[in-house]
Amino acid sequence: MSHIRSLFTICLLSAIAAIVPSAQGQVATVKAIIAGSSAMWQASALGAYNSGNCMVGLVKPCFHYTSANGFQTNDTRPTLKGGVTAVDVNSVWIVWDSHTTTAGAAPNFIAYIKVDSVIGDRCYFAQPRCNVNTGGAAFPVAANAISVWPDSSSDSTPTANIQTLFTAATGPLVSAAATDVRAEDGMFAMCRANSAAPSPVDAKMHGLGYNTNNASGVCPTTLDLAHLSGGDITDLTGSTAHVLAFNVTGTDPFSGKTVVSPTTVAFGAAPIVPVVHTLSSSSPLSNVTDISDAQAQALYANTGAGCDGTTLGGTAGSIDSWVREPLSGTYNTTEYNIFIYPDFSGTSQEGYLDPTSAGGNPLSQTCPAGGGKRIRGVGTSHVIDKGVVLDTTNDSIAFTFFSYGNVKAASDTKCTPGACRYLTMNGVDAIFHKYIATAGQTAIDPGQPNTLVGQIPSAADTPLTPCANKFPCREDQIWKGGLSFPNLRNGAYKAWSVLRMFSDGVALANVKNLALSSQAYAVNVTPDFVPVVVIAANTTTGFPGDPGLQLLRSHYQQVDNAGALLGKAPVNDSTTGDLGGDVAGCVLHALPGITANDIKESDSTTGLIKAAPGVECAFAPTSH
Repeated sequence: MSHIRSLFTICLLSAIAAIVPSAQGQVATVKAIIAGSSAMWQASALGAYNSGNCMVGLVKPCFHYTSANGFQTNDTRPTLKGGVTAVDVNSVWIVWDSHTTTAGAAPNFIAYIKVDSVIGDRCYFAQPRCNVNTGGAAFPVAANAISVWPDSSSDSTPTANIQTLFTAATGPLVSAAATDVRAEDGMFAMCRANSAAPSPVDAKMHGLGYNTNNASGVCPTTLDLAHLSGGDITDLTGSTAHVLAFNVTGTDPFSGKTVVSPTTVAFGAAPIVPVVHTLSSSSPLSNVTDISDAQAQALYANTGAGCDGTTLGGTAGSIDSWVREPLSGTYNTTEYNIFIYPDFSGTSQEGYLDPTSAGGNPLSQTCPAGGGKRIRGVGTSHVIDKGVVLDTTNDSIAFTFFSYGNVKAASDTKCTPGACRYLTMNGVDAIFHKYIATAGQTAIDPGQPNTLVGQIPSAADTPLTPCANKFPCREDQIWKGGLSFPNLRNGAYKAWSVLRMFSDGVALANVKNLALSSQAYAVNVTPDFVPVVVIAANTTTGFPGDPGLQLLRSHYQQVDNAGALLGKAPVNDSTTGDLGGDVAGCVLHALPGITANDIKESDSTTGLIKAAPGVECAFAPTSH
């Protein structure tokens, strides 16, 4: 009898095992699918992984994976108007947890595909939203694409159930946008690209010429495919950025479905820095250490003067200028703070360019005088890693958001020592207190390299004491005074933007957790940006704490070139809402102890905020 019962028990357990799948058989739980900015791709990965300890909401230990391209966002909306799905290809990071210890449990995970800010905005606000998959290909092998995992760990291969989600015909939907600019600014950037160039082309370039069916700088009002979809923006590597209309309020222009109302989750502020590559000690840019707005505008004006080293105060000779695509947050932050300004009183990076002209798209045009070129790069890596770093034809220059990962290629062995360096803007250093303009000059900040002029900081440059020659280390161990990016914080350096995400629904809580983890990581381990929130002191480690960003960019009503309002009226208070454009906003100071999360523009009447001293305060645009 006991033998029969034993056989029955074995059969019953076998039947239960067949019914209840293993962890690998369960569907993995998506915490958030993020699409957007390359500027915060690495910093947010480090925050999610948290040296294996995971962000809040994941069960430690955590694991990480990165790809070298191989993933894509799929915007299916054009098919509603007789078009084809718009596919944008790039790299992904995935962080997943150990929620597999309970029988039948499956891992939680969060993923982020970098496709640039405005593409991320489009994929998030689109109705239906973009989905993310491998495009029918097998799951890509791990690429170890993050340059500075602080625990020296290597990528792992995600569990089979995570892989299954991304190799499906329709992958998981985007649930958050990562962006360096407000959604309203992103929408105008798309309208500007998705419209005719002025005739004749000029220095202002209200419209950029990728769709001649819409008036220059005007969002489409006719909702057919010809007006909603423009030509692709491409570069010489074959990378593309699709020009497709989207709305941030009201209804989707393709489907007519209601657009979501997201919450803004701010991470922190990062500076734009110019990076140059000089081919020899006597080449045109070899002695250039600073660039002014006026010089930058002349460089990119393409009127003949911009291709010569003398434009930047160097010596005569051809130089190449690398430029991001107009749907990039890097591009738009640079455009409105260095080049064209919010009222279009300067000169655009697209000045006098027509994508339909010879060499206009992909952009690779020789300047009218001299042998220098203007060259497009879709993505940070295409203007830094594959752009200025590998440009051996002429001295070259590009603008990028600074983070230790974004500039790594220009600071390591890919560049001959001293050949690649960063410049100051208008005499102000974006990274450290004082620029090293002479090799061996005494550095103010202990983590600032001083062997070479304008040396780009990297893992090898961290101080032996107190970092024990280990990268990364806390911000107070790199900067004298304890706070990162001192000239951004004090308002002297104006070319910066807040890195942020938009999300809603279930994913929003996870994006908020990701922000908190990334902000703490950015001061305690990898100082890639200035956190917008206060980070408490830690008496155990001796970390003195961080007061958070005490600056705000004023917000304004974004409009297109016909005066149509884009998005809602501006709100500058992140406790009650964050609306309107701000990429070109005035830099405003808060009182000590008050962060960007605590202030709003109306506080200027009470004295809580004021314009940053010595910083040009541009007027908010009422029309372009």
